Amino acid sequence: MVRNYKKRDVSGSLTDRERDILLKVAELYIETGEPVGSRTVKKTYKMEISSATIRNVMADLEDKGYLFQPHTSAGRVPTDDGLKVYINHLFLALGEEDSSLLNRLLDYVRSSGVCEIEDILSTVLDFLQNSTGYPGFGISLVENLTVSSITLVKVAYGKVLIVINFSPDYIIHRVIDVEISDFELPKLSRELSKRFRGKTLSEIKRELVEEIDTVRKEFADLSFKVNSQILSTLNGVNQLKLQGTSNIVNILANDIERLKEILKILEEKNLLLEIFSKFIEENKRVDVILGSETEVEPFEPFCFVLGKFQIGYRNSGVVGIIGPKRMDYSQVIPVVENVAKALSFLLNEEDI
Repeated sequence: MVRNYKKRDVSGSLTDRERDILLKVAELYIETGEPVGSRTVKKTYKMEISSATIRNVMADLEDKGYLFQPHTSAGRVPTDDGLKVYINHLFLALGEEDSSLLNRLLDYVRSSGVCEIEDILSTVLDFLQNSTGYPGFGISLVENLTVSSITLVKVAYGKVLIVINFSPDYIIHRVIDVEISDFELPKLSRELSKRFRGKTLSEIKRELVEEIDTVRKEFADLSFKVNSQILSTLNGVNQLKLQGTSNIVNILANDIERLKEILKILEEKNLLLEIFSKFIEENKRVDVILGSETEVEPFEPFCFVLGKFQIGYRNSGVVGIIGPKRMDYSQVIPVVENVAKALSFLLNEEDI
């Protein structure tokens, strides 16, 4: 069953005073990890209203489902709905391009010497993990595009560049180790294009698995190698990359059963693919999805911060981090947003 995460409508039903106090409680809770009391709010923000007034507003926020009190006489902490109000507020305040971070990432990738899309993505995820301290993930999403042509170009002795053009506006390419004569290259390109034109990526992968050597007989010696390399290239698309999952172990060190469930989901990856596929269809360039919004119970203590990257003018994939709900969103959201922008730039460079 496909699970679409539920977006919360948390924009209404709050007065200006309620919203202001809710944002302050959320900010203090994220900073300290402790329930927040009315006196702490008044003292920290030097508010002119009394602690009793703040306490009454917090009680109203609890009645509306934005705060809860973990223990009698304790302070309050934001619910997931309360966190969404805080996060949505941050989106209004954030959004400026961080040229320093962009340049650091571009230098980081270029100094690594990688040029294939999947290697660039892996390098970007290393940077993202190192910058936030949370596991990074990334995925290209082109499953339903159709092939318009496949071209083979000799780049060196024993090395051929496979270029697969999808419609609309998407290209993947990879250098493979195979010996093909200059005479055979254009003929094989035409044969592959004719065979696969108009088919989706998923259809081609299924056909290659079933008939790995069905290219014309005169190319039988080459067909297995070429088709295997095409299949390997296509299998790299729509594959979810996860780096730094060991950090999840630290987050769930005291909840072994939940840890086992999370690691199983991360290994299978299908649920995450469904969540990210839904996000790619939305208008937002960057978003935060709380674990409860995924309707996958093991994700309850977590959240995803995601950004889209583009190849050409098309939304082509997602990068982001998975971490605890109590994280410094004001720091993490701009990092993810700017990493997605930098990845778009890298993947649209002419020499990539």
